[in-house]
Parts: sequence; C-alpha cells; structure tokens
Amino acid sequence: MHSHIRLVVAAATWVSLATTHVVLENPKPFRFVEYGPTNPIDPTGSNFPCKIPKMPGVSKITETGLMAELLLDSDPTVMVIGEEQTASFSGRAVHGGGSCQFSLSGPVTGEWGSYNLTDARWKVIHSIEGGCPARNQPGNLEGPNQDKYSFRIPEGFKPGNYIFSWTWVPRIGGLPEYYQNCAPIRAVLPQSKRSIGRRAMLSKRAEFPELFMADMGEASQGCTTEEAHSKQLAIAFPDPGASVERPEGSQNLFQQQCDGNPRARKRQGQGQEPEPIDAPQASQTATIDFSSTVSSTMSSLSTVSVSTASTLSTAAPLSSPDLTPTTAPNPDPTQTSSPGTCTEGHLTCLDDGTQFATCTGGQLTPPQPIAPGFKCKPGSGAGLDISPA
Repeated sequence: MHSHIRLVVAAATWVSLATTHVVLENPKPFRFVEYGPTNPIDPTGSNFPCKIPKMPGVSKITETGLMAELLLDSDPTVMVIGEEQTASFSGRAVHGGGSCQFSLSGPVTGEWGSYNLTDARWKVIHSIEGGCPARNQPGNLEGPNQDKYSFRIPEGFKPGNYIFSWTWVPRIGGLPEYYQNCAPIRAVLPQSKRSIGRRAMLSKRAEFPELFMADMGEASQGCTTEEAHSKQLAIAFPDPGASVERPEGSQNLFQQQCDGNPRARKRQGQGQEPEPIDAPQASQTATIDFSSTVSSTMSSLSTVSVSTASTLSTAAPLSSPDLTPTTAPNPDPTQTSSPGTCTEGHLTCLDDGTQFATCTGGQLTPPQPIAPGFKCKPGSGAGLDISPA
C-alpha cells in the first residue's frame, strides 16, 4: 500500500514538472532513468552525454568501469535523409529562449544499450541562435509551447540508427546551464535514391562541426557562458556549421568565444590550428561513421546535483518565426516578493546579492548561489539583474 502511494506521488510530481520545465517532445527521447528529463546536465558533466548517469544499479559494468546505457522508450523516430523534419518541445520554463543545436552520433550498429556514449562523437546538423526552445519570449510561457523547428538529416549520412541530440544554452536563469536530451532515430533513404546524389552534387560544400560544450566543469574544459548569461543574451556559437537559424535576428546575440569540446575546430586568433575533421563534405556521396573516435574527457563517477532555476513569466502571443531583430526586455528588479506572496516562477535576488531563490507554489525555494565573480541586484522579476562582482 505504501509503495503504491509513493508511486502515485512520484508520478504526480513528474507530471507537474513535465508541464513546467522543457523536454524534447519530438523526436521522442530515450527513457530517463535518473536525474529527471527536464533538469540540466550536472554542472560536473558526470551525466554527459544524454543525461544518463554512470551509477551503480543503473549503468552497465564494464572492464573499465561503469558505462551509461541507453534505454528505448518507444520505437526510433523514422527520418528521411534530405527531407524536412520537425523538432518540438513540451514545458513552459523556456528561460527567455536561448541557443540550441541538433546533432547526431552513430550509426548505432548493435543494441542501443551497448553503444559507447563515453566515446561518442557528435556532429552538428543544425544550429539555432536565439529564440530556442521558444521564440520572442521575455521569460517563460504561460501555456503550451507551440513553436516548432525544422531541420534535415544531411545527405552523406548513410541509412541506419543514430542518436539525435538536442542541446540548449538558456538566455536567462539563476546560473549558466547546459541542457541535453537524446532520442533514437532511424535515417532512411527517400524513395528515389538517385535524388540524393543529384542534390548532393549541387549543394554547398560544408563540414559538420563538433557539438558545442560549456558549463560542465572539467568535462567542458572550464568553458562557461557566464558573460553571455550575465548580459541575458543568447549566444552565437563559435562554429554553428552551414545550417544556421536565427529566429530573432542577429543583433542581440553574444559571440561566444570558448568552446569546451576538445575536438572543436579552433578559429583564427585562438592560438591553435584547426583540427582536421574527417566527416565528409555535403557535396560528396561518402557516408559518415564517427561512433568511436574521440577519447573520453568525462569525469569519473561523482555526486549528481540538481540545479533548476525554472521560472514562469508572461509570454508574448505565439506566432510564426519573426526574423526582425528584437531586444529582450530587462526584468524589473524593483519588484519584490516575500514567501507566500511571490509571483509564481519569478526569480528573487536576496539582499546580499550572492544568492537567489525561485518562486514555486507561492513559496521561495532554498537559496542558490550566483555564479562566482558575479552578483545580482536585490529584487524579484522574470530574470535576474546580474553584473560582475
């Protein structure tokens, strides 16, 4: 009886979180085992990639230690190579939007659970700079997220099973965070195989960059998005690739300098020569196989912590993508709240300027620290007024 009650309470809690926080809806993600589908990657990077933690009782035991294991929650989403696909999200805490990337790892030639995530290599097929996972939002949504995003599996990827990754760097929130959901997909050829060859020969030559990584401690080589976060700006990726979307224009993007992925191509002026990328170019008819070509940079098993600065805020009317540059409104730091009377979802900077709390259920959550080197202006609003300490 008690077990049944606990299950009901746990299920009700998950449903409540799912209706508030953001999670990949389509393609359908793998089953989430621990740490919750809507939470960011742990700040230590211990459950990167795919937020599958390396934990006893959850992970597969190998000769080299614990290995995260992917578990199917449904059949893989079928996607036709070269044809338009759609990604969608559920949840309201969109943190004023931000920047996202869609990437692939694979092909997965055996069982999904046997794929070595630790050595997985991720190739970006589409970048969205600003306005993701919701467009033109000053804070969070009041209702369901109606925005959808189009992308294509590029020609050159051979048919087969792949791991689709959605990563997100929010524009506002208590701390810089890095989100990732992963989903199983099956890439198939269109009915006319020859159409791929014709389109590939006519398409622009392009390489597929490595996945952008940040805000995960040593796992992302100390790279952070603190500066962009303190200015409440969405980032422009150091290497977004050939397929880039800017739903809110480029005027208010912050040019991110560092990239914590050890295989990221270095731009001129960063003191390193570009690293050769062995992925094929879009004009070729070769196929991609990058299942295990990078050494592990992940931390060993560490304690998983939860960092959720999720907020709710008045949302602008939902509409089709607006390519006109827009300025995200600054939060009103003069609004103050007290426990029991705070505005649901708003962030409150405490009097000392080094901690903040989130209004949840009419009560302020326990204080969380502001990122080192920064301070917030005391007050409450849809976001925090953050400046260098």
